[in-house]
Amino acid sequence: MAHQAIYRKWRPTVFEDIVGQGHITQTLKNQILNGKIGHAYLFCGTRGTGKTTCAKVFSRAVNCLNPQNGSPCNECEICKGILDESILDVKEIDAASNNGVDNIREIRDDVRYVSTNAKYTVYIIDEVHMLSSGAFNALLKTLEEPPEHVIFILATTEAHKVPQTILSRCQRFDFKRIKPSDIILRMKEIAHGDKLDISDDAYKLLASLADGSMRDGLSILERVVSACGNKITAEDITNTLGISASESIMRVIGAITDGSVDEIISVMDSLAADGKDLRVFIDSLIKTFRDMLICKISDKPEDVLDYTDEDMLKLKSLSDKTSFEKLSHAAASLSEAQADTRWVKAPRIIYELALIKLARPEFDDSPAALGDRLSTIEKKVENGAVSDMSPLQDRLTRLEEKLKNGISINTAPAEKETEKKSEKSKTPIRLYNPIPKSELNADNPIIKTAKNWDNISRTMSNSAGYLRPCLLNRQITVDSDGIIMLFKDTEKGAHDIAVMYKDKLNQSFRHASGTDFSVKLAYENEIQDEQIDFWNLPQSGNNTDTSETADPLDRIVQNFGEIVEDADESEFIDYNSTEDDFSQSSFDEDEDREEFLEQSEISEEDENN
Repeated sequence: MAHQAIYRKWRPTVFEDIVGQGHITQTLKNQILNGKIGHAYLFCGTRGTGKTTCAKVFSRAVNCLNPQNGSPCNECEICKGILDESILDVKEIDAASNNGVDNIREIRDDVRYVSTNAKYTVYIIDEVHMLSSGAFNALLKTLEEPPEHVIFILATTEAHKVPQTILSRCQRFDFKRIKPSDIILRMKEIAHGDKLDISDDAYKLLASLADGSMRDGLSILERVVSACGNKITAEDITNTLGISASESIMRVIGAITDGSVDEIISVMDSLAADGKDLRVFIDSLIKTFRDMLICKISDKPEDVLDYTDEDMLKLKSLSDKTSFEKLSHAAASLSEAQADTRWVKAPRIIYELALIKLARPEFDDSPAALGDRLSTIEKKVENGAVSDMSPLQDRLTRLEEKLKNGISINTAPAEKETEKKSEKSKTPIRLYNPIPKSELNADNPIIKTAKNWDNISRTMSNSAGYLRPCLLNRQITVDSDGIIMLFKDTEKGAHDIAVMYKDKLNQSFRHASGTDFSVKLAYENEIQDEQIDFWNLPQSGNNTDTSETADPLDRIVQNFGEIVEDADESEFIDYNSTEDDFSQSSFDEDEDREEFLEQSEISEEDENN
């Protein structure tokens, strides 16, 4: 017989063997015993938690001729036929490779036929979230009201991708991540059945590496068995998988606590020489710092963490020696280092630098590092480790000052703030060239052009569609050179597009506005104080004449400039057009002429008659 993977060989065949999902298996057994079987189920959960296994057991249990307390007997002809796939009434479909509308239409057509041998036809659709939207729509009606002999079981690792219309038609069961203790218990049963000799520390390491997935744990076990034989220790696992031993982790944590840079370099050298994966090592280190934080803040860390009594004592001892600030800083720094190494070919130097900064926080000027140094000094003071307090107080004062600066605490009086503003350097002329006050009025051609910006920007965007993101709804101001387009700090993409096509912007602007002015680009905070409210500027010479002799159109433009300037001339009809003639004479041909004649014209017509 061909070799079979451990996780397949030991796949549970009854509900009782499914690990860590008692809240689900008991509910399904009760439904079978009470004859209240649903027509559609949705099994959700992470990989390797038993979704497909539970679906297969359930498919046999509902069809079993001699069920045992809700579980299949696996001895009757129906159970055996389903197990050896000679009975085709249980159909397992992989939605990842059968995700089209036609595949679901085949199911919709097949459900009309009654089961061949079994009581129910069961469709198990694995990774159902991979179905296309059209396939989901094709499944809706059948899933809501299938024939009495049909049961649907949908399994997915990403329930959030399943449409609500599907979710509302199914009974949903969420599979939990399996506890390490449950994984160890099941592995011991398997080891006994396969005559494997596995040490206790190896069981715990395997359960930790499984990360809540029974299948992952068994796959790791099979790899180690292939490499090391039937006798397995924790050292065999670390050597086979290339992961870091807990000894290396404890050495690095001790070196960080003691400030020993040489020890850190030594551990990293040995890990690299042994071919260990440094990323996996840093992962383990971050997890250990997290566990130390729990030891520090929790009254009963044993209830949360899964360590032996000896390892728990070591962990508590290390956490007592380390401040909360250092632990928090360490976890954050190493996480940032991992993110920085994602696209780096040689990540070792980044990891080493992060660890050295943790051991010697004086090399790091970040606020978190300063907090770490401050907590270390406070602890020394509390323990009376320093006899001469004057140098220490000076250092503490400097650290506090750095912390204040780091979090931008402003303690300067208002007068100093005013002085700083007055001393602020002027905005560069490339960004802003001020308009002389004598020319700053509503009649300035630049101001008139700015008031027509909406029409100009629409014309520009129509001529070059790729400029729309940086043109439409754009706030502007003006200076002596022309228009300044303003961008928020969050609009870096639109600003970059405008910079790339600045020449095209200027060319298009001059064409659309009919002027020789230019367009500039700036962020709002760069010229915050120089922005001009060009809608409320006075007329030249402060002409605000509103008497009857003033031109009414001028008064409208002065008081309602926004409305007048916003009118798009392109929307008006050209009455000289030959294509559409809307003149009075065109209506006269179809309507009674007398309706449109003046009284004098009617009299003349009567005399002629």
